[in-house]
Amino acid sequence: MRENLVSIIMPAYNSEKFISDAIKSVVEQDYDIWELIICDDSSEDDTIRICKKWSNIDSRIMLVQNKYGKGAPGARNTSLDQASGQFIAFLDSDDLWHPNKLSLQLNY
Repeated sequence: MRENLVSIIMPAYNSEKFISDAIKSVVEQDYDIWELIICDDSSEDDTIRICKKWSNIDSRIMLVQNKYGKGAPGARNTSLDQASGQFIAFLDSDDLWHPNKLSLQLNY
């Protein structure tokens, strides 16, 4: 466990239309001690390609892939197995965060 690190857990399935915006909302956080763990749950679209592109841009972004579909809860659990943060945050692949979401939440 790394102190002050937020492990952000994102399940993804056929999310090509929305996932870049979701990832961008993490990258633009004003709190920058985070890791984003995206678990692809056997997508059949360009979700994996998009995630790999982002992980090449920012080393805090990690893509893991389920060998078979487990659904969103199973994808979250796969990501949690990889998490090393003191804190856990969940973000769905079709949701967005306000730029100061993490800093506000951590202040509480």
